[in-house]
Amino acid sequence: MKRAANRGRDALRTTARLVSVAAAAAGVAGAALRHPRGAGDAAADALVRAVESLGGAYIKVGQLLATRSDLVGPRLARRLSRLQDDVAAMSLADALAVLERSHASWPASAYAAVAKGPVASGSIACVYRWEPEPGAPVALKLRRPDAAATVPVDTAMLRRFARLLAKTPWMRSSPVVAIVDDLCTAVLNQLDLDRERVMLTRLREVLEDEARIVIPAPVDECSDAELLAMEFIAGLDRRMFATAAPSLRDEGITTLVRAMYELVFVHGFVHIDLHQGNAYLLSDGRLVLLDVGFAHVLSDFSRERFTRFFGGMVTGRGQECAEILLSTTKGVDHHGQNLARFRAEVVRLVEESAELDVASFSVPRFAARLFQIQQSNGYYAEPEMMFPLLCLIALEGTVNELAPHMDFQIEAAPYIMSSLIDR
Repeated sequence: MKRAANRGRDALRTTARLVSVAAAAAGVAGAALRHPRGAGDAAADALVRAVESLGGAYIKVGQLLATRSDLVGPRLARRLSRLQDDVAAMSLADALAVLERSHASWPASAYAAVAKGPVASGSIACVYRWEPEPGAPVALKLRRPDAAATVPVDTAMLRRFARLLAKTPWMRSSPVVAIVDDLCTAVLNQLDLDRERVMLTRLREVLEDEARIVIPAPVDECSDAELLAMEFIAGLDRRMFATAAPSLRDEGITTLVRAMYELVFVHGFVHIDLHQGNAYLLSDGRLVLLDVGFAHVLSDFSRERFTRFFGGMVTGRGQECAEILLSTTKGVDHHGQNLARFRAEVVRLVEESAELDVASFSVPRFAARLFQIQQSNGYYAEPEMMFPLLCLIALEGTVNELAPHMDFQIEAAPYIMSSLIDR
């Protein structure tokens, strides 16, 4: 009886969410029709408003797309970038309720700080500046109740869709269910701010020797699943990368790229949520890294295989890349009739990609072609390798926009060598 009631509630939530999505889509289409001469601008503005109203996972997608102006166009990317740290804030009542539910005893100054409003607002949480002692400000990251309500529904819908997709003839042998399950788990993990506290501590430990990188220290005794207290970093401005002197900007981008490569290839730590609302350039040239809720730690197996694959891709060793991919497949007959074609197509893709110049290579296009090769031949790589690809898609978009002359693939070489030699 109880199980049936739960199923009924889940069905109602799903239906209500689908109605919200349909209404948002209709609003975007309506804006374009009402303003035919400026349909592009009107639709872009309406789309951003729709994504913001849907919240949660939809904002997360919008944040990622904002890093890829080459895919969505500069007009839409520019509008979507607002979602990186300037989403409509949660209500004061909701924010104060998070403090009330916290296990910590908060003084009146904390409530007053929250009442002043957030200094930043994202898809999962809002951030408030509190100064419990003069000269020692603390950032209070409070989870949004609307995210806690909608993200589980969105991920449940996505998982159902993946299961249906897996029954179709063209996706029956693919690991689409495993891929979507892993992705949904990572998205749901963002709701647990105590987990983010642990990941933040781990990130600080991994990069503790990097003098040019600033990562806020968490305040463990004040944090829980709904609230993350941490050191407040002053001087954050999302526009700094774009407005800084070219030499300072290049130095900051180089620091960011090298840090991400060290994290992925050497430590298996993947910061998936890599956009300019989570990576800031300070006026003194240091780089601030924030928000590791949407992060994943690779297994040693996946880290080693992805590192070798990326090294082979950069240097055009297609045969080696094909064998690495095959080594990660599970429960697949490696003597099938499509094996030779799979190897040949991977070799061709890798060799052609290695010959492209910096401006012509694209991680999303490479990943799409690679998936098509896997789909058409029935050989699928380890689903966990999706996470570093997502990280690199966002990283490449940032590099293309701010430092298009950088060969960000070649920058990976020292970290690939260090990873493979040390282990």
